[in-house]
Amino acid sequence: MTPERWQQVARVYESALGQPPATRGAFVANACRDDSDLRREVESLRARDDAHVLVDRPIDVAAAAVMGGAPGLTAGSFVGPYRVTALIGEGGMGQVYRAHDTKLQRDVALKILPESFVHDPDRLARFSREAQVLASLNHPNIGAIHGFEDSGPVHALVLELVEGPTLADRIARGPIPVDEALAIARQIAEALEAAHEHGIVHRDLKPANIKVREDGTVKVLDFGLAKLHGEGGEGAGGRAVCGSAPSIP
Repeated sequence: MTPERWQQVARVYESALGQPPATRGAFVANACRDDSDLRREVESLRARDDAHVLVDRPIDVAAAAVMGGAPGLTAGSFVGPYRVTALIGEGGMGQVYRAHDTKLQRDVALKILPESFVHDPDRLARFSREAQVLASLNHPNIGAIHGFEDSGPVHALVLELVEGPTLADRIARGPIPVDEALAIARQIAEALEAAHEHGIVHRDLKPANIKVREDGTVKVLDFGLAKLHGEGGEGAGGRAVCGSAPSIP
């Protein structure tokens, strides 16, 4: 994708955001007219949670992310001592795999930095920063980090594997009883309170980033867009940590 093409995609995307949600699809179709490739590229961008971040990224980084570029791992391959068993989530900022820790004999989640970002010093630093942020948060309602693995071209966060549906999945099944909703809300609030006490603002809190285990325990995940209070950088009073990856289904 050339810089001119990326600018065209970003321009149509940003114009679509200015339209009422119900008419954005029709607006994109009309703006792209007979250019089916342009429409596909714009729709790919619209489908991404991190699109607002990508439109401000360098062309080589943004285009590679939109068109694909996360390193593909297959079942049975290793990242350090972690044996990959399955792909369980995928998004604009990378892939999430279920893996088995052959040293400690436990299952974990591996969040892989996209290959297109490996040679971007700023993005790599932010990925490492996300690991540090998670390591500073020790709370039963926040998904834990077990480590940071750097195996050649593959960079991965080793995360707690949280089983169960997301809150988005739970909402889709129908109304949540008041008692259950209150229990979920209380645990989310306690997780955020713990993060705020460490000067960390999540910034991407949504049902898809919250897991509800079978025993009712809530886990807040994906602190990839977290902001650290009091540090210089993006936004007032804080710095963005890293682009987000998908929650584990």
